[in-house]
This record gives sequence, C-alpha cells and structure tokens, in this order.
Amino acid sequence: MQAVEIGKQLANKHFIHHVFGDDDFKDGNHFYRFLEHEPFIPKCFNFRGSTNDGQPKPAAKVGEKITKIMSAILEAYASDDRCHVDYIGISNSEEFRRQVHIFFVCFPCLLFSICLQYVNLTQELHRINLGELSPDQRLAFFLNLYNAMVIHAIIRFGHPEGIMDRRFFSDFQYVVGGYPYSLSTIKNGILRNNRRPPYFLTKPFGSGDKRLELALSKVNPLIHFGLCDGTRSSPTVRFFSSQGTETELRSAARDFFQSVGMDVDLDKRTVHLTRIIKWFDSDFGQEKEILKWIMNYLDATKAGLLTHLVSDGGPISISYKNYDWSMNS
Repeated sequence: MQAVEIGKQLANKHFIHHVFGDDDFKDGNHFYRFLEHEPFIPKCFNFRGSTNDGQPKPAAKVGEKITKIMSAILEAYASDDRCHVDYIGISNSEEFRRQVHIFFVCFPCLLFSICLQYVNLTQELHRINLGELSPDQRLAFFLNLYNAMVIHAIIRFGHPEGIMDRRFFSDFQYVVGGYPYSLSTIKNGILRNNRRPPYFLTKPFGSGDKRLELALSKVNPLIHFGLCDGTRSSPTVRFFSSQGTETELRSAARDFFQSVGMDVDLDKRTVHLTRIIKWFDSDFGQEKEILKWIMNYLDATKAGLLTHLVSDGGPISISYKNYDWSMNS
C-alpha cells in the first residue's frame, strides 16, 4: 500500500504518467513512464534533459515572472510601438549559435542575465498546477505564454510561412503542467474553447484529453488581437496582466484596427478587414454583426466612415486583406 501511495504522489506531481493516459496510479498490471520519456518530449523546447524536480511554484506567479522578463526583453529589443523585434540580431549572436536549443542566450551583461532567467523559468512550467488558475488568470497566462513561445519559435525556426505551417504552430511545444502545449493547442484548444483551427477537420483536444478541462468556457474574439505571430500583418507583441486583461485586450483591438486591421473605401463602398476575421469567422459572427462590433474599436475618423456606410442603407462589400507573413523585424 505504501508503494501505491508513493506512485499516486508521483503521478499527481507529473513525474510519471500512465502510458495510455489513465488518471490515477493503480496497483496491478499497468504501465507507467517518466515524464522525460513521454513521446512528446523531443518537441518540447523548454525541456533540457530532465524534469524539474523542485517544488512547483504557483502557476500565477510563474506567469507573472514570464510577463516581467519578456517585457524587459522587449524594452531592449523591440521598437517603442512593438511593431518591430530584432530577431535577427538575437539569432546571429555567438552565444545563441553555441546554445542553439536555449532561448535567448545571446545578450551581453544585463540582458544575458535576463534571458538566462527566462531559460530557467520555462523549466518551472514542467509541473505547475494550471487548475489553480481562475478563468481571468488562465486567460492572461495563456496569452502571455503564446506570445513568449512565438518569439522563441521564430528564433529557433524563423517566422511562420502560413496559417497551416505545422512546424511552427504545432510541432514547437512546451511541456506545461505535465502536458505538451503547442501554439495551436493554446490558441484553438484553450483560448478558443477547443474549436477547429482554420482548414483542419479535427479539434485540438479529444474528449478524454486532460487539457480540455482548462479550455476557456466562452470564446472572447478579442483574444485574436492579443496574440502576435511575429509577422507584419499580426497584432503587435504585448503581455497582459491577470487583473486587467479585458481592458488591455480592448486596447490591443483598438490599436490593431486603427493601424492595419481595417480600412474603408467610401467610393467603392467596401470595408477591407484583416484576414484574421475570415479565418476565425465562427468567433466573430455574421458579417453585419462584425461591422457593428468593430465600431467599438475604431478612432473617430474610421468610425465616421463606417457609420456612413452602415446607416445609409446601401450595399456594403467586405473584402479580406492579403496576410503579410514576412517577419515583423
């Protein structure tokens, strides 16, 4: 019995998992393996040879540390408006070439220290308890984790080539709370309540997947303007606080629609929208409702133009902009 109790503790703390994903450790003819032997581990770029065996820190605290460190990195290596990030300068450094699997080991002095902090911090994600996060904390945590992972993935692989770039969005992963998370599973599985990604036939999580328990109960379309994929057509990179995430997402949406996310051509009675809305149209609703919804996030000039089109009763065409997948460097 003592051995079974020890086994249960090891399983609950994600040192070992049942090979077929059963929840509880049981006595009998069952097969278990260490976390580092899971088939997904080779794709997890925050795993450096062994499981972090320290006492897991509260997930909210780890998330706050990620936000603090990444904000410091952006202060030094992004433009003031966050539209441009110096990925090339980072990836060409001698230290990064020597430590190609380690994120951001490429800066002198203070920034070198900050980025080593990030490397160590990502290992604290291995066994954290994501279930202790409130819905608001979970939203901020996964928004921030996504944006941090994108920067890491770009330095490791380069920018994504398209919406279906499996290497970038699916094969680049972190192990978090004992399970693998890719950019796609974070966006579509957690933040979009387990909805299918564009052009895919299946949902990220099956009915028995433990990660499904963490999926947000409702889809907030504003998430799409808080996620940066490192390209010129994406929203700018930013990090969020768990106390003010909704307000900060609204600000992100306003910034995006006032820059590259939307334009109005009065002569042609056409509204040009970001292709993000086309890809994730199930999150935004019908086109007429989309235009009314967008009105909340426009400056006075664009809002006036759109109001004129919507209110005069004439036909309105909606077109979707080509997406520029070149890097936001």
